[in-house]
Amino acid sequence: MKIVQSKDYIRSIKRIKKKRTLSLVLIDETLTLYLSDRHDARLQFKPITCKRDKHRHSLRIPGTQYRMLVSIVDDTTTLVCVCDHDDYDRRNKNC
Repeated sequence: MKIVQSKDYIRSIKRIKKKRTLSLVLIDETLTLYLSDRHDARLQFKPITCKRDKHRHSLRIPGTQYRMLVSIVDDTTTLVCVCDHDDYDRRNKNC
């Protein structure tokens, strides 16, 4: 499986590093878990109904209030962003 980082994902990681609200190790562990078994119960992996991106999915970063939005097309997963629950709701409200 190929992983691609979007510009918005890179921006969200920089914001998290600056504010120190989430450990980057947790993000890496979440990606490792996703690559080994995307349907692991800890990830709460689920599709999101979105008109603009029909391939959008959400996964929880275990033990936190943060979620990772991804877009899966064929064998490529595009990391869209890492966001807290409020940002997650805002991004998916008018999707």
